[in-house]
Amino acid sequence: MKKFIVLVVVLCAVMIPSTVSAERGTVFCYDDWSRKIVIELWNGFTCAEVNRFPRRLEVDDIIVGDLTGYGTHELYNLTRDESFSVWIDSYGLSKEKALEWFVRKY
Repeated sequence: MKKFIVLVVVLCAVMIPSTVSAERGTVFCYDDWSRKIVIELWNGFTCAEVNRFPRRLEVDDIIVGDLTGYGTHELYNLTRDESFSVWIDSYGLSKEKALEWFVRKY
């Protein structure tokens, strides 16, 4: 029984950090019409297209979630207390490259 409890404690200690890891960023620019969003992180910019619309999304809103992986991700807007879905197209970009992405692709 003691070995089982130790095993459960070790597994929980290993799994918890991987499930709560999320990046944090701020909305740098957003366009309702094209559904494009650029999020500024501490180490670059993430470019995405919003799949499921939030009620409101504005510049400087604080966003958390998996912001450094390609594909569909569920993000959370801490400022507005709501979640929304995005397709991440690029991440780790410079400000110039992120702005180039934002203005093209209409």
